[in-house]
Amino acid sequence: MHRSKWTAGLLALVLFCCGAGAGALAYRYFAGIPVSAKNAEDFRHRYISEMQSRVHLTPAQLSHLETILDETKAKYKALRDLQHPAMLKIKEEQISKVKSILSPQQVRAYEQLVAEREQRMREQENRERREEQKRTKAGRGVPSP
Repeated sequence: MHRSKWTAGLLALVLFCCGAGAGALAYRYFAGIPVSAKNAEDFRHRYISEMQSRVHLTPAQLSHLETILDETKAKYKALRDLQHPAMLKIKEEQISKVKSILSPQQVRAYEQLVAEREQRMREQENRERREEQKRTKAGRGVPSP
């Protein structure tokens, strides 16, 4: 009888350790992985840092790199603005096709889902726009609010 208590205790300890190990791995996997770039500004900062540390840019080269990145960003924005109407048309076609396969109750739920997603996208765009304005003001020496 004494042996079965030790076996049960050892089994409980092994089970506890396995659970703790699985929890630690899950935490590391889900919460411990750093996101490399959350937005364009994070990517830019990381890119510039990497260029400075690995390529050893001079201050003049760094200034030119900033200019190149600003010009590239402007070109991407212009291209996005040109393509935006066509992208909206494709999106509306998709929404229309999805609605065509749904029941009336599902259409209401789908419309709510679409509205919520569009609201989140607008909020994200507004956050990015404010961050860009802060960065632009800080770059010109204007204090941010």
